[in-house]
Amino acid sequence: MNDDVKSLLNRFSSRPSRRAILQGLAAIGASAATLDPLARALAQASDEEVKSITVLTQGGPVVDVLREFAEPMFAKEVPDTAVELEVSSNSVTYPKMIATRDDPIVAGGMFNDLFSARGIVDKLWTPLEYENMPNAEAVPEEIRADDGFTKIFQQTPYGIMYNPDKVEKPTSWNDLYKPEYKGRVSMWASNFDAYAMAGVAAGKGFSVAAGIEAWVPHKQNIGAWVTSPVAEEDLVARGEMWLAPHWGAWAEQARASGKNVAFTIPEEGGTLWSNHACCVTGMSPKKTQLTQAYLNTWFAEEIQREWLSRTFISPAVGTVEIPEELLSNPAVVTPEEAAKLYRLPAAELASDFKRYNTMITRQLQS
Repeated sequence: MNDDVKSLLNRFSSRPSRRAILQGLAAIGASAATLDPLARALAQASDEEVKSITVLTQGGPVVDVLREFAEPMFAKEVPDTAVELEVSSNSVTYPKMIATRDDPIVAGGMFNDLFSARGIVDKLWTPLEYENMPNAEAVPEEIRADDGFTKIFQQTPYGIMYNPDKVEKPTSWNDLYKPEYKGRVSMWASNFDAYAMAGVAAGKGFSVAAGIEAWVPHKQNIGAWVTSPVAEEDLVARGEMWLAPHWGAWAEQARASGKNVAFTIPEEGGTLWSNHACCVTGMSPKKTQLTQAYLNTWFAEEIQREWLSRTFISPAVGTVEIPEELLSNPAVVTPEEAAKLYRLPAAELASDFKRYNTMITRQLQS
């Protein structure tokens, strides 16, 4: 049995009945070229019953709301299909989804602007139909994704998180360069919002490349490179780092849990981060329909309100009103305030992801 055939069989190691079909054909000498179309057909074959779907989600109170509200809501409509929640980050799970795209292990989930755009470039998503997701029609047109493959269901501003015992509230993105903050700023290598806003503050426009260049003379201020929002919040709360470009909702969740952090949007403005619902291609029509039916619960007013009250994530559904006590919170934005924030050109960044990462590695991390 050649390596190509073995590779095909490995894709179906967790699907005994389908794997057995391929093994039988391989045993009588079928080639990889013959088996590959059959493997794809088997991956998309319609099951009479879809017993479960696996959906990617973020952790913390975001997933708590899904378990308490979305799962019962879905179970009431589809009692015979269980939802398995994969609690992980986009950066960890996305490569696995690409590797298993011929036999998807994750049916869909929540993806940020960058990874939702990368999924379009990589042809990983299947179109989302309003027929399966009627709740999503309540999202105002001005914040809808117009690509046909993703739908925005959450949003939050991106600004600066800081330790109020260590520094005064920053008023500009250029404050991160202050000499007294040497070694006290935490940054992400692949979080391009901070660099785009550095470009704005430098008078170079909303440009990731210009922002990376603007950081070069001040790179000694970067004391930590992180890949986890919780780790970054802990660093700032403990006073090991003093400031960090960060998401408003996550900074406020940390503050509400007792961590010593605060959040602000500098005078140059901030970016608007969005979370998109996405559904992978390569599944049976039935499984696709059920996955989108589950994603539809995320747009229900009840769930949008719970996320707002528990996580400070601003609703995407236009019919959800923001309570008076949250209107003054810098991490919560009304649709009018959201419209004034910058939006990353996600499709462009998805194509230039490696180039920008290389620039950051060579110019800031070396």
